[in-house]
Formats: sequence, structure tokens, C-alpha cells
Amino acid sequence: MTRPNRIKRIIKRSLQHASARYGRHTWPVKKPELLVLMYHRVLPAGDERAQIEEPGMFVTPESFRLHVNILSQYFDIIHLSEWPEFKRTYKQGTRRACAITFDDGWADNYEFAFPVLQESGIPATIFIVSDMVGTKQSFWPERLARTVTSIAQNMPARWSHPDLEWLKQSATSYGFGTLPPTQQELTELIAHAKSLPDEEVTARLDSITTELDLADVQHSPSLLSWEQLAEMTNSGLIKAGSHTCHHIRLNKTTAAEVVDREVIASKNLIEQQTGQKVDTFCFPNGDYSEHALEIVRKSYGLAVTTRTGWNNATTDNHLLRRVGVHEDIANDRTAFLSRISGWL
Repeated sequence: MTRPNRIKRIIKRSLQHASARYGRHTWPVKKPELLVLMYHRVLPAGDERAQIEEPGMFVTPESFRLHVNILSQYFDIIHLSEWPEFKRTYKQGTRRACAITFDDGWADNYEFAFPVLQESGIPATIFIVSDMVGTKQSFWPERLARTVTSIAQNMPARWSHPDLEWLKQSATSYGFGTLPPTQQELTELIAHAKSLPDEEVTARLDSITTELDLADVQHSPSLLSWEQLAEMTNSGLIKAGSHTCHHIRLNKTTAAEVVDREVIASKNLIEQQTGQKVDTFCFPNGDYSEHALEIVRKSYGLAVTTRTGWNNATTDNHLLRRVGVHEDIANDRTAFLSRISGWL
């Protein structure tokens, strides 16, 4: 490590210690406040799935257990859907509320997060992409990671194919050679692809698969099954929320009829499959148009965004802020407390 980088690391760690000790979570409580944590995946460090995942997408089971234990010391951990009642019945001096949420409905939420929550009796909400539950479909970032890795390892000469030119034009440090991308390089590739509509990225990946005759890489289902979701929701610890039908970004470029279907049909299907009311919604990628927000207001009691921060009694229930948590920035007590403090 170079001297400048070492100095930066020392400064950052000093700031983490300060924010962990004096951050918002330590202040006197006078009014109802809600911290919503945003997780995605919980994967062991050596798991094959972690090797092709963006660093900002997962925590290890050990880190997640640490987080849950720390949260229990500072917060009343509630289901997200209980926030309106928490506000209504709040008495001065009551601890702050915290809600744990998971986006997308990954199978590893059942494998590794659910057991940790069961150990402590801690509730959480999992936002489900309804039409992908119980299938072998993958979100396009995972497809992109597997595709690039497969080409590098099995057919690097095909990097010259015209269908791959759009990827090679990305501002990434990846060399498109015989080595698969590092997690950081993968993050850069995915960021480049996000400049395109979801449907176009999927179409381009479909074309690559066809044109390069890529064999379908066999892997366990990435997402939850309805049976796994039923077991979790029946426990009383997990509530299912909607994350649309197909994880389509609900921005102004998305047709109104598509928005309506993604918002309403997902709720109906999850309720049908689980037998439980679905009253919470999560905007994919944090994107929403005025029309999307209007439909969500009519269909759900609460909705979360990807905007960073805490919530209080005046925060719009359909634009709740969250604090994203992942392994790189929250793998010990000091780093985690610093992250949730609102300072770093």
C-alpha cells in the first residue's frame, strides 16, 4: 500500500470511529425515527455466487449476524409495515425503530439470512420480483457476469465479435482477455449497461448467447421458490413486499400500462401465493415517475426508495429512505455503526 493510500485509510478509519461513537444512533430520542436497512444478498465469502457478484450486493452470514446483534442494542426492530402504527403510538423515550429489508428475493436469503433472523427472532421484509419466483431466470447483471466470465474462460477469441462491441466501449479497466473480470471491473461493466433500458440490455444478452452459441451454464436457481417464501412468511418473521413483476425500472420512459401491470399484478400474485396481505413496495433501482408513484400510493401503504438517510414522522410513507449495507463497508462493528450513523 502506498503512503497516500495508507494515510487515507487511517483518516477514514478515524472518521468511522468518531461516527460510530457519536452518530445519530447515540443521540437522545425525542420523536419517532425509522432506520431502514437495504440488503440484497447474504453469501459466504467462498461461495461461487459471491465470486461473480458486485461487492455492493452482499454481506457474509457472519457480518449479517453481527449487524443484527448490534441493531438489537440500539433499536426496536419492526416489520416495515408497522411503521405507521409505531409513529401513532410513539411515546417519548421509546427507542428508535429499525426495519431490515432485502431486495429482489434471492435464494440465499432463505439459505443464510433466514436462519440468522430465526436465531434472534428478528423480523424482516423481502421485496419479491413476483414473476421470477420459482424460476431459473436471472437478473441481467448476473447474466452479464456469467456471460463475460464464460467468454473469457472458454472462448476469448470471440471478444472481437460485433455483438460485444457495446461492452468493450465501456469506461472500464477490464481487458477483455482470458481472465474473468474482478468484482470491481464487473461493477464498472454493469454500471455501463445500466445506461441502457433493461429491455435493451436483456435483448443484447440474448443476442450474444445466440450468436456466440453460448451453452447455458447450469447453476442452482438464483431466486427464491414459492415454497421457500411460504416457509419464511408462515414463520411470522418475514413479510413479503412487491418489487414489481419483472424488476423493470419505473421511470418516465416506461409506458403507463407497463407500470400499472408491474405494480398491481405483482401485489396480486404474491398475495395469492402467500395468502398474506402485501402492503409494501420497493422501486427497482430507486427509479420512479410521477405516474408510478401515484399508482404505488393507491396500491400500497408504504414504499421504499434507494435514497440514503433516516426517516421521521414527516417523511412521505411512499418515499422512505434507506441505508444500503454491504460487506465492503460494514464488515466490523465500527464500520457498521459508522455506516448507519448517517455521517459516512
